[in-house]
Amino acid sequence: MRFVFVDRIVKLDVPHRIETSKHVSRLDDVFADHFPGYPVLPGALVVEAFAQACQLLIALSRDFSEVGRLRRLSRVAFRHPVRPGDQLAIRCERRGGDDGWVLDATALVESRRVAAATLEYELEPAAPGTDAEQHAARLGALARELMQAPIGIATRGDDE
Repeated sequence: MRFVFVDRIVKLDVPHRIETSKHVSRLDDVFADHFPGYPVLPGALVVEAFAQACQLLIALSRDFSEVGRLRRLSRVAFRHPVRPGDQLAIRCERRGGDDGWVLDATALVESRRVAAATLEYELEPAAPGTDAEQHAARLGALARELMQAPIGIATRGDDE
């Protein structure tokens, strides 16, 4: 991933939920044009933060042998603008059983809900020589970096 919208994995409960954080920096290039005089993080980048957190959860849940490919994005709602200096808290929770990957995502800034969406994924094997293998490797490197000092990690079978 060239642009990463996850600074830290705050909590992980494989394969059920992931919580991440992203500091929205005043120095991010996007604020030069969006919008002059009133900088706002574009909604598409909030959705990208959702997608990256979901992809991490899926890959971690599948031991990086499969990756998630976004199939559908629905029920997207933006309630409040995300501004430079905000700490964006992302929570993605898997809905349903083991047969599918439908995740409800929520973004908060200081406990105020700023955005929400539902993301549906299909799994793709990370077979040698494929784009999926490269994607799994990038996700693995990112996960190792983000989990160097995690706040709360639950592994399979652990209860909260």
